[in-house]
Amino acid sequence: MSRPLPVTISPRPGESIESWLEHLADANGLTTAQLLTLVRVPGAGTRYLTLAPTHGTVTRLAALARVHPDAVAAGTLATFDGTALDLTGLDPGHRHSYRQVAARGWAPAHGTQVCPACLAQTGTWLVAWRLLLVTACTRHHTVLAAACPSCRRPLRDQQHSPLRAVGAAITCGNPLGAGPTRQCQHDLTTIHTPPADPDVLRTQTRIDTALAGAGTTVLGTAVTARDYLADLRHLTTLLLHLAAQPGAADLAHWTAALTLEAAERTGARGPRWGLRPPTDPALRGAALATADALLACDTVDEAATVLTPWLEATPRTADGTLGWLAGHTVMTPTLTRLVTAARAPHRRLSRHLDTRPENGTAVPTPLHTIPQVMPNRIYRDHLAGAFDSGEHTVRLFASLCLARTHPDVTTWADAAIAVGLPAELGAPTARACSATMRISNDEWAARIRQALAELSGRDFRALEAEVRILQDQRGWFEAWAHHHRPGTRRTSRELAVTWLWVNRAHGHLVTSPGWDGQPTTPDRRCAYRNFETSLTRDQERELTRVGTLG
Repeated sequence: MSRPLPVTISPRPGESIESWLEHLADANGLTTAQLLTLVRVPGAGTRYLTLAPTHGTVTRLAALARVHPDAVAAGTLATFDGTALDLTGLDPGHRHSYRQVAARGWAPAHGTQVCPACLAQTGTWLVAWRLLLVTACTRHHTVLAAACPSCRRPLRDQQHSPLRAVGAAITCGNPLGAGPTRQCQHDLTTIHTPPADPDVLRTQTRIDTALAGAGTTVLGTAVTARDYLADLRHLTTLLLHLAAQPGAADLAHWTAALTLEAAERTGARGPRWGLRPPTDPALRGAALATADALLACDTVDEAATVLTPWLEATPRTADGTLGWLAGHTVMTPTLTRLVTAARAPHRRLSRHLDTRPENGTAVPTPLHTIPQVMPNRIYRDHLAGAFDSGEHTVRLFASLCLARTHPDVTTWADAAIAVGLPAELGAPTARACSATMRISNDEWAARIRQALAELSGRDFRALEAEVRILQDQRGWFEAWAHHHRPGTRRTSRELAVTWLWVNRAHGHLVTSPGWDGQPTTPDRRCAYRNFETSLTRDQERELTRVGTLG
């Protein structure tokens, strides 16, 4: 066995094995070819050296350099097995076994990426730069470089050796094909890399955390690093395929760049983004950031609302929408939940309301002209029979739909807030009605426009304000009760306020000022229903004349 090398150098944290070996060769006055010759002994070889070398190879290198074997193994891509990579089936004794890894997609191939600023400061290459999930340097806030501007080839593009003939030099070192001694001499530290967008840096920070083995949060739930990176990769793949469809140009700012790269790679089947994502780190990083923004949402509902317009770009095929989506990515449990939620009927309806032609050209409906709950008469004239849901639910849903036509209202929760309702009423109401819809989206949109015309531009926020004023006064109720409902208890004033809120201001029961900020318990609701049904027509008529209401 060869003796240990006279000069020892320990790998730096995060340094790739090939970078370390090039420095080790230079320090000992060896060429990289000579160093690799020392490594090759029975039981140790250089196949898959940068990916997942054998235990014998790691032990041999540790003995030559007098370092711990764990430090050697940390410089290989195998350190990411179980997080960013799945190396199951890789056999260094079988030179074709890498095909199993490559078939899973986004596997490192020849070449790597680099942060020129990092290379200038340390002279070392990081192993994480070879991962296609890594696109930016969070230390220098720049996009990574993937190709040499001089030879126009991927960096460290050696076909027959894992190490460069130029050793640890900061020059490119790619062979030029004009003899074994000709290498590209471009200084890699002079490569200009653009600043990375803030959203790309946020995504890269989350990726770096996961690559270190720490879990993160996806759709409001804690998940493992492996699951997060798998969800991120497969969702990005899906968005890339959707962004390449006709009519998808407005979905993201990076679709134009994707079209250009797709044109260079298009064959009979088109680009297979699930196997090899975009080569340009800036483009790849932007797509990853778009996907990560979805995964970073607090709830599935929130993420599904964002995903819905993307799914509208799904082409029509014999397999159907879900079949096409499943055929263009790996549907992890998270993606399945997300796509199912985004395909829910109420989301398709919201998309219809958000994008109807008149929504972008007509004057938006003033939100103060939309009641919290559509008046009963308008329901009977225009909305009855459209759903199997209860009348009150449909009346509430109609008001939410009118609010959704406003350009500033983009979610069902926002629609509820826009008319003064709790946000949590929005999505469940839409979901309940959409699941029981009997008519088409176009017909429903036409009906709510008819309902809007019947509202006559009344200011429902002003009506609500008048009821709130009555809540702070007492004389009106005592006078009404004395003349029209003798024997009524003073505590029934809150029930009379709620009746005015529901029947004259067309507010929702739970938001009535009559509750004085207290929750609407079942007992309170029951008491109100009893009060409501006990009123005679004369009592109702006189109650509506109270104050300024009319």
